[in-house]
Amino acid sequence: MMEFRILGCLQIRDGNRLIDIAADKQKTVLAVLLLRAGQTVPVHELEDQVWGGAPPAKAKNTLQAYVYRLRQVLKSDSDTALVTEAGGYRMMMPDGALDLHRFEELTAGGRAAIKAGRVDEGFVALQAALDQWRGPAFADVSATALQADVQRLEDQRIAVAEDAAEAALALGRQATMVPRLETLVAAHPYRERLWALLMVALCGTGRRADALAAYGRLRARLREDLGIEPGPQLRQLQRDILSARAVGRTGDADGFWFVGAAAARTRSEVTGGQVRPAAELPRDTSTFVGRRAELAEVCGWFSEERVGRVGMINGSAGVGKTTLAVHVAHRLAPRFPDGQFYANLHGDDDTVQEPVEILRRWLPMLGVPAAPRTVEESAALFRSALATRRVLIVVDGAVGLSHVSPLLPGAGNSAALVTGKRALTMIDGSAHLTLRAPDDEEALDLLRRTAGPQRVDAELMAARTVVHLCENLPLAIRIVAARLAARPELSLTCMAGQLSDEQRRLDELAFGGLTLRARIRVAYDRLLSADGKKMFRTLGDWPQVDSVGVASPAIAARTGLTLSRVRAALNGLADVHLLLAQRDGRYRMPTLVRLVAAELAPEPGGVRRLPAVGAGSRADGA
Repeated sequence: MMEFRILGCLQIRDGNRLIDIAADKQKTVLAVLLLRAGQTVPVHELEDQVWGGAPPAKAKNTLQAYVYRLRQVLKSDSDTALVTEAGGYRMMMPDGALDLHRFEELTAGGRAAIKAGRVDEGFVALQAALDQWRGPAFADVSATALQADVQRLEDQRIAVAEDAAEAALALGRQATMVPRLETLVAAHPYRERLWALLMVALCGTGRRADALAAYGRLRARLREDLGIEPGPQLRQLQRDILSARAVGRTGDADGFWFVGAAAARTRSEVTGGQVRPAAELPRDTSTFVGRRAELAEVCGWFSEERVGRVGMINGSAGVGKTTLAVHVAHRLAPRFPDGQFYANLHGDDDTVQEPVEILRRWLPMLGVPAAPRTVEESAALFRSALATRRVLIVVDGAVGLSHVSPLLPGAGNSAALVTGKRALTMIDGSAHLTLRAPDDEEALDLLRRTAGPQRVDAELMAARTVVHLCENLPLAIRIVAARLAARPELSLTCMAGQLSDEQRRLDELAFGGLTLRARIRVAYDRLLSADGKKMFRTLGDWPQVDSVGVASPAIAARTGLTLSRVRAALNGLADVHLLLAQRDGRYRMPTLVRLVAAELAPEPGGVRRLPAVGAGSRADGA
């Protein structure tokens, strides 16, 4: 039986064979027919979906050709048929052939089991439903007419994720759910039920203050972005947490949105004496582009004969370290059947996540009670628990060796993948990759995938200019794509013009609270010595530092520092990728970094041009 997948990239599988539909419009026809499987789709509706309401003169003939080619693909499966009906076409397939149908059936069964009191059974079914998803629905289908259906399906997926999370909390799995819920609220910041579940999970792990802080973050965001207050259920939940009250379930008639002793107590996640493997990895991106050599190298670090390795990806702010690490970790997950742990040390913002806090979360997932202990004691217990397991640990945003070491495995077959701006080469036996910005074509392909191929190809020269002004940095390109998505009327030509103004460029590279300026500033604020900071500010006003570069003697003459102090400061800047060392001994500063340095450089009168770290006139999507 052929298998059809639309919950992610559009795929047809015939046994072990993957059938590729290369033509974009033919893929759109198949997508519409699969979405309406078992129903007759009128010809005019297919024409609207394929050509956006402006079909060519011979659209019906062209559509018939697309259908003919699809039938050629399907002819090897007697159970599947593309049937011609009066005025349209209908896709017929057996039960279970479409992942959307499997998702819907598992969801209905899971919710029914939970309503009947079989919470464990319901959770398993809901999790199986979520496992049908491989990314956004129709991720590689460019038809804009499908966007409403894509959003509808995404809303269904998040609703199921909420139900599954609530079932997990009812089963006492708070420690496992905290990182998953933190990822979900970051991706869907206006869904109050997700925030309620996160607050309950935090309470269940003894983090009452963090639960209240989460409420504060949501309230501030709702007031700032939408001008509203949290709903009555969330406000009641906050009051219950403040008063340490256990009140059972609250909320709607289906019994969701709960807090209380049953949901808030901490239990080890054990079934039949076996600890359930953790699966903490953030969601993999559906727009991963290129990086073939880097992907092969990092995956090679953790081959079967090297499974116990520690690998480190370092690079500049916004270059895509986290994206690569998470993508690699998802690929490697089958090699680590005892679980995948993830921790963000927040090397790219002002928050510092202490290793002992992370270990207190991880140890219960390994069956070790997380009683208050020093970081050394917790790290020793952690290494002991990993000694006989195969676990993959991803540590993101590492600042220094002291913050990473307690989270690394000792002897055994567990492995760790670490990211950070600075290469932590002191880790014994570790492998290292310095990640550079992608080349021009890969960067353009990323913009095409994130902003939409039709939009980019329609203004290809402007798109190339945008990518160039972003210096090919994936984070900058994703910010631009997010702004374009929020403003369909904003042309790439207009965007290129806005980015061309150096005085405004950093403000343009900001959206939804995410700014490239802030990412670069973190390296300055937290990773540089006093001499390094002075050097950074000095170079902000240095002519042509981002083109021909600058040499150590010239800086020593201008600053009055000794040549050895200048070289030490320059090397410190290069270590965190605020400077690029060149073969001729000179140092070059990327233009986007220079713009941040120029804001920190003193005016002739001694006053700094220093905006707020999160400054960005375009953060609201304008």
